[in-house]
Amino acid sequence: MKIKLYAALLVLSSSIISTQAAITVTTDFQIGPGGAGSVFTPTYTIPANDVLNGLTPTAFSGNFAAVELSGGLPVMTDGVFGTITEPGGAADRTHAAFGLGGGGSGTGTSVTYGLNLGGAPLGYNISSIVSLGGWNDNGRDQQLFSVFYSTVASPGTFIQIGSTVNFNPTVGDNLQSATKVTISDSTNAALASGVAALRFDFPAGVENGYTGYAELAAVGTATVPEPSAVAVLALGSAVLGCIRRRR
Repeated sequence: MKIKLYAALLVLSSSIISTQAAITVTTDFQIGPGGAGSVFTPTYTIPANDVLNGLTPTAFSGNFAAVELSGGLPVMTDGVFGTITEPGGAADRTHAAFGLGGGGSGTGTSVTYGLNLGGAPLGYNISSIVSLGGWNDNGRDQQLFSVFYSTVASPGTFIQIGSTVNFNPTVGDNLQSATKVTISDSTNAALASGVAALRFDFPAGVENGYTGYAELAAVGTATVPEPSAVAVLALGSAVLGCIRRRR
């Protein structure tokens, strides 16, 4: 009985989930110089407290390094944007900065990251999601994706954060482009709490079959029990004390 009661109390203390009523999506893009021999390094930086930085996926589907000499999944959580090469034909495209999502040509369709819970046994409060992407021209810079999370209390159930993001900037021909999408809450509340894993899905339908993604980031801090949850735990301890005394 004691074990079951403690388990129930721990689930209650780690099941703090936001209503997602005030989720906003902010978009931005930068344009490179274009031209033969030009190289473009966007000024975007990776946010602090990125809980995805350096993580290896726990699951994924599709090939994020299928074509265009992409760097694949490792570059999407390495903490840097990288450089974008000059516009031009396939021979000019190194694209080491990108992993490829969108489903076209067998490219990536989903990737899941289990968060490091060593210092956060109750999971994380996620305050924002940031996705950086781009291409060496305007042909594959559309960001089209959805984000889902699971909690420590229910690790096998994934819940979508907001709606599907669809951002396609207006960029002239033969100019490099870099894109940024930020998902946050307009009231500064957490997007979700007690988070154990994040999943990014890249549906089909993006322009030209796939998109270059330079970085996926999630700003988070360790979840701590709310005062009400602490009170419940204290009550549970008191109840267990009474049970032991009766015995």
